[in-house]
Amino acid sequence: MMRGNSKKKMGSLIAAVVIIVLVVALIAAFVLLINGEEAGAGGILWIYVAVLAAVVIGVLIALRQRFKEISKGEEDEAKKY
Repeated sequence: MMRGNSKKKMGSLIAAVVIIVLVVALIAAFVLLINGEEAGAGGILWIYVAVLAAVVIGVLIALRQRFKEISKGEEDEAKKY
């Protein structure tokens, strides 16, 4: 049973890391674009950066909740029904 939990946690962690890496790459691209833009366009790009930062925070929160679910065995309990 512990082995299954370890696999579940690793899978969740890998998925979260992939999403975070992609989003951080987008944030970096937007920041590079902001440096060459006018004030108005730069402001809009900062909104995109803020939204993408919120996505990273959401992924981290979801990962934390997933780890708690796995540790408590909630998924295994649900399989019984």
